[in-house]
Amino acid sequence: MVRVIAPGSAFDPAWFEAGLAVLRDRLDLRPRFRDDITAREGYLAGGDARRLAEWDQAVADPEATAIFCARGGYGAMRLLPAIDPAPLLRDPKWLVGFSDVTALHARLNSAGLATLHGPVVTQLGRAPDDAVGQLAALLFGEPAAGGAEAGRGLAGTATIRPGRATGPLLGGSLALLAHLSGTPYLPSLRGAILFIEDVGEQPYRLDRYLTQLSLCGALDGLAGVAVGQLTGCDDGDGAAAATVRRLVAALGVPAIEGLPAGHEDRNLAFPLGPPATLEAPAPDGAGAPRLRFDDGVTG
Repeated sequence: MVRVIAPGSAFDPAWFEAGLAVLRDRLDLRPRFRDDITAREGYLAGGDARRLAEWDQAVADPEATAIFCARGGYGAMRLLPAIDPAPLLRDPKWLVGFSDVTALHARLNSAGLATLHGPVVTQLGRAPDDAVGQLAALLFGEPAAGGAEAGRGLAGTATIRPGRATGPLLGGSLALLAHLSGTPYLPSLRGAILFIEDVGEQPYRLDRYLTQLSLCGALDGLAGVAVGQLTGCDDGDGAAAATVRRLVAALGVPAIEGLPAGHEDRNLAFPLGPPATLEAPAPDGAGAPRLRFDDGVTG
């Protein structure tokens, strides 16, 4: 059994039902959620008190093995001062989500917990087979539909700066990470591989976020950088990718881009928190750029 929560914005009921069908029929999971999960308060899925109570109940549910987020959208970071990682340290459950859920990932990763950056429920109904297979492999240790390599890593499309790095894999939405800078909730990235992705952010905003993280010292001591999908961040002219590529290359660490994770339908899940290895071959080197997950992450 898994719990489903709405820690951020309100969501489309039709997409929610389509995602629940994937949980039930393709992943053989039993989703449980509160009757008021469809609540709305302005742009939020109900007030802070409702969403925090929902979180606490999901964490305390002894039958739940994972907590899926219905949607991202703004709101999760409002809960951070009241989020206590201690119950999950005693009884770990996967937290699954992305986008604004980055705030919750950051809080739990800072406490030493592993989480899953992966599809929210309202995205699952559009997920291709390999995305569902990747999620199944990480949840159960069995690659349901993604082939023998499901759950073992992610392949990128290009090297930004060649090299090899190993460290805890952290990150998520670049905008959320920048907004968490200067708060107690951004995990230390020293020695880490930083994953970033985003949606609807113009190139100058991506520049601003990376510059803010750099100016506040959050990027000091990074081991490597992995760039995912930059969805709707330019007018098709490649300016967003070029901007991020230039700023990431200037960090002087091994870096790759084009990972299939983020706001597109093909959003492949991966663990945040545990160590991973980033392989960024030189242009004349062998093999594709990759993130490889350490043995023992799945299951």
